[in-house]
Amino acid sequence: MGRPSKYNKELVMEVLKGLAVGRSIRSVLKDVSVDWETWRQWLMKYPDLREQYSQAKEDGIEWSLSEMNDLVKENAMNSPESGKKLELSTVKMIETFMRNSHWLASKLSAKKYGDKSQMNIGNIEDTSFKIEWSK
Repeated sequence: MGRPSKYNKELVMEVLKGLAVGRSIRSVLKDVSVDWETWRQWLMKYPDLREQYSQAKEDGIEWSLSEMNDLVKENAMNSPESGKKLELSTVKMIETFMRNSHWLASKLSAKKYGDKSQMNIGNIEDTSFKIEWSK
């Protein structure tokens, strides 16, 4: 018989809360002293946990995008009030962070944030049909 599992609701909630505010799974698991392989085993063993994990990741993406938008607005709004112009390097850095955030969101949640368009072709009668094209 192996050692007892660390699995408990408080620990899991701490991990899920961290994910929901945009932290990486790697950093959250490190904070609670749980390795990735153990977490994966829990995800396979507890179906509800997998669903909660997916939701927390979605929430974290929303949080991160919102945080980035707030940062951009804050920098854009504070500049005119202070009478100072934003440095070009600051503008480029903000632009880079925004692009990175949107790219990451498109990879982590492609259905919601991805650029891919999809077309389904079919017919109502459920009979076969043929599509041809040539160059």
